Amino acid sequence: MSMGRFTKQVGARSVRKALMAMPLAVFAVGCGGELPEQGQTEGDVPVAPSEAVEQTEQGVVLGGSYWWGISSGVSQLNMGTSVGRTCFLTGVQGNLKPGSSANTNSVYAYIYAGNWYLAISQNNNMALGAGVQCINTDTNRTLDGVWFKGDPARLLGAVTAQRRCFLTRVEGSGGFTTNADYARVWNDGLNWYLGGSLTGEGGARARCVDVPTDQGSWGYGAGDPGGFTANMTYNPGGVACMLTGLGGHFTANSFTDGVSIDYNAGTRYWEMTVVNGKRGWSSCVK
Repeated sequence: MSMGRFTKQVGARSVRKALMAMPLAVFAVGCGGELPEQGQTEGDVPVAPSEAVEQTEQGVVLGGSYWWGISSGVSQLNMGTSVGRTCFLTGVQGNLKPGSSANTNSVYAYIYAGNWYLAISQNNNMALGAGVQCINTDTNRTLDGVWFKGDPARLLGAVTAQRRCFLTRVEGSGGFTTNADYARVWNDGLNWYLGGSLTGEGGARARCVDVPTDQGSWGYGAGDPGGFTANMTYNPGGVACMLTGLGGHFTANSFTDGVSIDYNAGTRYWEMTVVNGKRGWSSCVK
């Protein structure tokens, strides 16, 4: 596969291969401080054309699915307006280990100048890509909560009847290099939190938004080596699934080695693919 910059349709990703390994673990999870909105001027980072992909028949809750990948430098994809839309990570593939501890590799969805962007920062000349799902709501949307290695769990907000929280950024500078490393969102029935455990430097960001119904939560882990694709929720219309957690060693030079959430229009199921020791947590909403 070319290591250059590209976008591709989520439904046609090559990560959905028929891999033979069985799940290392399957477990149910709950999905789960403030920073200002982050961003860079359009003059600092090249802006790629917006490309929404595969709307299928999902209904009003969906606001576009996106994928972006590079092999060096910093680049970003303009995903369109932030008015009435909130965007979360659905996948990370490739290498989160920078060439030196002074640098950071990261993937992140953020708001700048009224638009959502998916940005990739790669400092090791290896493949790094990420997926994003946007949903058509910004009701009670929070700012990003931030957690770094060694920090206590970050409070994202109180549990309410409609609040749902998902990852918006993952970054590594020595972290996400072992199978034990992870960052995730959860709630304890009272509050939403972002936290985890990393052997090296790194962290994650998450934000929350109101969505009427919770359609279930899933967690999958792959053997190492190995991988598989597993069903999550069936889609009766208007369902979206995003990442609440990510774990494992993101050290491969591959756009297909990681965690990915995709919608399979043929079966009408949302699916998660995990590869080579990776773990993924997801919740689905409607």
